[in-house]
Amino acid sequence: MEKRFREFLKHFEKLDYDVLSDEEIEAEKSNLQLKMTILHQELVRVLIVMIGMLICTCIFLSAGLTQSNLICYILAVVTGLCVICAAILYKTITGVVKKLDMFVDKLTLM
Repeated sequence: MEKRFREFLKHFEKLDYDVLSDEEIEAEKSNLQLKMTILHQELVRVLIVMIGMLICTCIFLSAGLTQSNLICYILAVVTGLCVICAAILYKTITGVVKKLDMFVDKLTLM
């Protein structure tokens, strides 16, 4: 998925906005809106997973603190690392969304 969006961003970077007709601008806008919708849905999915894993981390950590159980500490660390991985993915997708927003602005000004 990341490779497709990288290619899509390259397409917009190479696009010559001065020579586009109105129909081409509208086609690019609709294509861009579709991609933005897909990315926003992916952001929501990652956010739901991240919040769920964060809740699990808190539960395992509190269980480890109350029962002094080593397995709970290990599970808290593992789920915490999963939260960090999801946060990195979220940040990456957010960067792509910001770049696509910039291209939306360029197309809107045309």
